[in-house]
Amino acid sequence: MKSMFSHILTGVDGSKESFRALDYALSIAKHYNCKVDTMYSIPPRVYAELADREIRVEEPSGDVKFISMLQQEENNIRDLIHEIGEKEGISIGFHTRVGDPVDSMIEYVTTGEVDLIVVGSTGKGMADRLILGSVSTGIVHKSPVPVLVTKPEAEK
Repeated sequence: MKSMFSHILTGVDGSKESFRALDYALSIAKHYNCKVDTMYSIPPRVYAELADREIRVEEPSGDVKFISMLQQEENNIRDLIHEIGEKEGISIGFHTRVGDPVDSMIEYVTTGEVDLIVVGSTGKGMADRLILGSVSTGIVHKSPVPVLVTKPEAEK
């Protein structure tokens, strides 16, 4: 009998909610022994505004280099996802796209073997809640595969 799920795609943006969605994806992946990929999408307007802004980074060796703020954020998210994967014993793929997050994820789903998408219902900061809320809604409406939308953790 074929497993219900074999390949999960999770949207990540660095927010607590996107990592909560990743936790759900990993729980499902362990149960069904499936592959997990993550998608980090950078909206074009954000890319245009921040791509040239650089920050100073000091290497462990003491060397100093300058990298774009977006590259630094992407590196941090990727490294954290790989740490989580190592801790959980699951190899997690990491994919970056510049483009509309909904379109990026749906395009990936239609070109791969993805059979479940897991996303958070909200994302980074108050201003982005409307945007990411529209992302999760867009994914639910456009996805050819089932979508699990995780809810924020209840405030205590």
